[in-house]
Amino acid sequence: MTDYKEPFTLDGRLKAVPGVTKAKVAALTELVDETMAGSRASKGILEEAMVSTDAVFNLAYLAELTVLEDFAKLERNWDTVATVRTVSDFRPVTLYSLRPDWSGGGVLGDGDPRFVAPRIPEGATYPYAYLEQEVNQQAGGVVKRGFKTGFTFEAFINDSVGFLQALPESMRNIALDTDEWEVWNALITGVTTAEQLDGGTIPIEGVTVLPNAAISREALIRAIIELGQRQINGRKVSVSGGYKLIVESGTEEAVNLALFTLSLAEIQSGSKTFTVNGYDPLTGITVIGSEFVAAGSWYLIPNQNAARRPILELLRLVGHELPELRVQGNTGNYVGGGAVSPFEGSFDNDTADFRLRMFTKGILWTKELIVWSNGSGTV
Repeated sequence: MTDYKEPFTLDGRLKAVPGVTKAKVAALTELVDETMAGSRASKGILEEAMVSTDAVFNLAYLAELTVLEDFAKLERNWDTVATVRTVSDFRPVTLYSLRPDWSGGGVLGDGDPRFVAPRIPEGATYPYAYLEQEVNQQAGGVVKRGFKTGFTFEAFINDSVGFLQALPESMRNIALDTDEWEVWNALITGVTTAEQLDGGTIPIEGVTVLPNAAISREALIRAIIELGQRQINGRKVSVSGGYKLIVESGTEEAVNLALFTLSLAEIQSGSKTFTVNGYDPLTGITVIGSEFVAAGSWYLIPNQNAARRPILELLRLVGHELPELRVQGNTGNYVGGGAVSPFEGSFDNDTADFRLRMFTKGILWTKELIVWSNGSGTV
């Protein structure tokens, strides 16, 4: 949830046009709330203000304020598995890492020369480590998305309060759904057959797990084993901090009951038997449901910051982190001068258009850190 030092401008994200003030927006908000609560007197005052004062300009500001404030505060699903990265332009994003082979001086000290900084003798020259551009797993940079919707002057006059209820909420929900799709689509379309569950035996237990096995305790244990055997840039994968298990939306509770029922063990001490919590290798896994996951499929992904490399991220454009709401102002001018509110309708046909613009992009950086299965039990 976002807390703003200056809620009226959302810390500078909104710019008030002439005629729009904090006091006027507050008064208009009170009128709207009272009208929605059934006050006929407030409804009459509100309708009169819409056609005879600058309340319409404050209404446009209130609509935008409502959309953006709610957008920032509402919970979303994607941020349980992805972090946010702010970029400065539309160019494809690039991930760099230090090349692990040293050159140009120094003496390799104790330890693995691929990862350990070289030992520098007295007076010796420091060697270079070069930044290496990695191949982007999912090409592209932040993209522009949006839409517009319109209404007539008559429709607005007949239902100004309904407009306030419907438009901000509807536009906000589409913006939220867009971010959800970006992140989950990046995950689901970014992984390949190389990251699927290979299957095999579980050491000590001797249980065999099929390739692409349906979700089960054994399949998850095997997935964790396979993830630990993978290598990235010559180093074995290391995860500390737990995992998220992504399943089809609506199956979360059933998966929790099936996989994470408390494990108990009995210990005999003399003539007494004690029941204690048994070791559970799946401790630290949180189940997340997504409507974009196909039935039977599942994805095991480390928690944010549980691995050294970024895994799944949502890109934002700097200075445009929140959606932007605009209203079309092609209204002309009153005879004798003076601006005409966009809610009065356009010069040509008395219509007004609202437009939402946002900049977003889901990126899967490191698909090797994900194990997934389609649940088929076959290669």
